[in-house]
Amino acid sequence: MILRTRIFAACLLVFWTSSAFSASVSAVKGQKVLINLDGDATSEGEEFYLINPSNNKRTAIIRIKQVKGSKALGEIVKGRASQGYSLQAKAPSKMSAEVSDPSSENSSDEETPVARNDMSYLRVVKDSYGITGSYIMNTMDADVSYKDGFGISHKTSTSMSGTGFGVGGFYDYAFSKDFVGRGYAAMEQFNVSGNASEAACAGSTSCDAKINYLSLYGLIKWYPLQGKYRGWLGGGMGYMLALSKSSTALNESQISTNQVFTFAIGSDIQMSRKNYIPVSIEYNMFPASDTVKASMILIKGGWAWNL
Repeated sequence: MILRTRIFAACLLVFWTSSAFSASVSAVKGQKVLINLDGDATSEGEEFYLINPSNNKRTAIIRIKQVKGSKALGEIVKGRASQGYSLQAKAPSKMSAEVSDPSSENSSDEETPVARNDMSYLRVVKDSYGITGSYIMNTMDADVSYKDGFGISHKTSTSMSGTGFGVGGFYDYAFSKDFVGRGYAAMEQFNVSGNASEAACAGSTSCDAKINYLSLYGLIKWYPLQGKYRGWLGGGMGYMLALSKSSTALNESQISTNQVFTFAIGSDIQMSRKNYIPVSIEYNMFPASDTVKASMILIKGGWAWNL
């Protein structure tokens, strides 16, 4: 009986040492870990458990992202890492891991499923930047003043509408997982045309306004939905500087800089840890004057990179 016990213990020891690595964590920064391989071999995509040497418990699962000489760069898939933790090979056939919470001394050894295709990391909000294109629907109601052939002043109204395009770039700063600030700069077209009941627009009933803006926006976005499709609601302000302009309905000398209030709804569709597709519908409202009311609806889509 004693001989069998010793043989069983020896087998366990051999199994443990065969899966244990002398490699250890030399530095931790955010979700990244720098590993000193210390002669061990590994490859990109391979997964390991991290072992807390003080209690020999598994605290995390990491995935190797880059190998260079005696060093490797990994990222935390689940759990927590700390400098000095050692690596243990993760069996390729196992799709679950026993990972203890280092903040709890009485953590249990129950297994928590962690699939290799786990997408929970997509809920992590990070700073990001991206580019977008816009399809813009514009509307304007304007009172047009003109003089008839006798020099008498008259006023008439016209309703105009039209479409344009825009292209720009943004930077998102994550205050928390729920709130993100966005700075956005773009080139945008404001094109509208329509008819007046009288020949008030440069002697014609056909009225128009064509303006190319350099637009700068600041928004606060709130994310009520987390996951791969991260839905958000937002609001803010923008300043639009007219770079070029022509109009038969408006006094061109008065077209310069406009302030707008913007309201938006959108979604960040996560494609990977590094990239997502930003889509949104935004409404820009120009402060109304005595003679002009205008608005823009922008449908945006693009590509973004997480930092």
